[in-house]
Amino acid sequence: MTMTKTVKLAAIAAFVVGLLLAACSDTYLYDERREREIPADRSVSLQGEFCTPGSDQVVRPIKILVAMDASQSMAVTDPDGTRAKAVVDLLDNLPQEREVSILVMLFAGSTTAFLSKNGLQNFESVLDFDQGDRDILRQRVLNFSAPGNMANRDSTDFVKPLSDIYAIINRDIANTRLMRRGEETRARYSVIFLSDGQPTNNQDDELLCDTGGSNVVRRIRQLKDLADDVKVNTVHVFNPTQPINSSVCDLDGGAVPPPPAGSNCEIPNLPPGACPLIIISQNAERLNRMSTLGGGNFRDFRNGEPINFLNFQFGQVRRTFVFDRVIVSNFSAPAGSPLTLADTDSDGLLDEDELRVRTEPWVVDSDSDGFSDGIELYFNARGGTFDPVGRLPDGGGSDQGCPPELRGVDSDCDGLLDCDEQLIGTNARRVDSDDDGVPDSIEFKLTTQPASKDLDEDPDNDGLVNATELQLHTDPHAVDAQKLSVTGYRYEVKKQGALDDQGRQCWDLRVDNILLANTLPDIRDAGPNDVRRGAGYNDIFVSVSMRPGDDPSGRSLQRTFRHTLTRFPVGGIRSPPDGIIRVKDSDFVAGCPPLPSGIPAP
Repeated sequence: MTMTKTVKLAAIAAFVVGLLLAACSDTYLYDERREREIPADRSVSLQGEFCTPGSDQVVRPIKILVAMDASQSMAVTDPDGTRAKAVVDLLDNLPQEREVSILVMLFAGSTTAFLSKNGLQNFESVLDFDQGDRDILRQRVLNFSAPGNMANRDSTDFVKPLSDIYAIINRDIANTRLMRRGEETRARYSVIFLSDGQPTNNQDDELLCDTGGSNVVRRIRQLKDLADDVKVNTVHVFNPTQPINSSVCDLDGGAVPPPPAGSNCEIPNLPPGACPLIIISQNAERLNRMSTLGGGNFRDFRNGEPINFLNFQFGQVRRTFVFDRVIVSNFSAPAGSPLTLADTDSDGLLDEDELRVRTEPWVVDSDSDGFSDGIELYFNARGGTFDPVGRLPDGGGSDQGCPPELRGVDSDCDGLLDCDEQLIGTNARRVDSDDDGVPDSIEFKLTTQPASKDLDEDPDNDGLVNATELQLHTDPHAVDAQKLSVTGYRYEVKKQGALDDQGRQCWDLRVDNILLANTLPDIRDAGPNDVRRGAGYNDIFVSVSMRPGDDPSGRSLQRTFRHTLTRFPVGGIRSPPDGIIRVKDSDFVAGCPPLPSGIPAP
């Protein structure tokens, strides 16, 4: 190749490169918005620390309810009264701490009696029972007599006492929440249900089957969703002084016959005069199946073995927690935080959609019917008959599914109204219904499942599982992995060395690239030159999840922080000016804070 040709090719190459650079300049280096808008940095950071609870900070109350059959047959099947001694031995061997409490109840026929010191249906601390109280309790168990003619001591009913147990625990949980400002109760409830026989009338459909949700044992177990745990343990007793007559038995070892055809839960009744060995085994099997439904354990005392309750596991009072995950979410911005989209009232409905359907973008529930605008439009699009702007003369909305007393209520302060949670299947009294470490509100607003564990799924097949998308504040149903460097939140969590003198493990936290949305000014009922609240304020929600150190699969502890003072750079001015939201460990609370940061008292 000659020098002349080389120079010509170089000139052509330079000309092509020049064209490409010119093209790139037009496309990427010039933005017409510069002519009319001030360039603004809309990203902020969150910086601070959080700590796990101290070794004595989280106390799990242990509450034990002992329910014992008091029918007259107990004098035969437990003639030495070992059941009464078992109650006192339990009191003696439980940790002698204020947080450990007990309630003893007896049932016979249609009567239920409570042997508390004050005669009420409430748990009492083991510290309140001195030796004299324990001796009196032993005598009351053995010498129980029903008042008046209310009870038939020869009859046995399981359903009524179990229903009473449900009511007692449910009421205790509700009272605890009232005293703790909506915070979840950390109590662990253990029921010990003792009997020697079977109900006088067949009740297996309510004890062992689950037709229409009427199973009384399962109902008690389901209260675990409102507490740390609720278990139903059962005890079968058969210790007569005289051996039973087995001469009428076909010697089959006392095996329980299989259930009749078409039934998988009821234990068949044997005719009068049938083998007593089988009947005894049937009674034990009934109680065994009840413990399985109740999530507890079963004990069988026969052949002279004295009754004791010491092998049941009641758990520890003081618990340590370890850090699980932290997640930050901007409720004012949809997933990916596109520049032109915002959700001023954090109801899950974008401002542009609110203006289109004529709801109020500053109000979570425009028609005050108890359902947020976002929920109503969500279910309306799926065939529901919800109307987010329908109003009635009484000021309520046209959708009557939410009771008036629940309208506007958010019991767990997670950002979802109680009646919204009923619709989406979450627990209105728990920040994290599926116990996966992510609050219900974050999961619903970012379109994952708040009522079932789906953090390991990847519905958009972009290589990012739901747990990662939620932390990055990206869309779990859109292939957006290529945008992470621009839109994704960035986390840095570092341990601060060893435990402090309170037994706490503290962590440094920094989250960068939290993108703000340009929310609307609140102009309701304002004059032409006045607004209730300016544009650009964002609703930042932070949650720290911790797991019990003694049980990684146990109920997590959620502590949250909500900040509403951060502001999009309206007119080029951002708040906070340095772009850093600072948070202390004391800012994180379990349950409901007095008021979210930045919202004035009414």
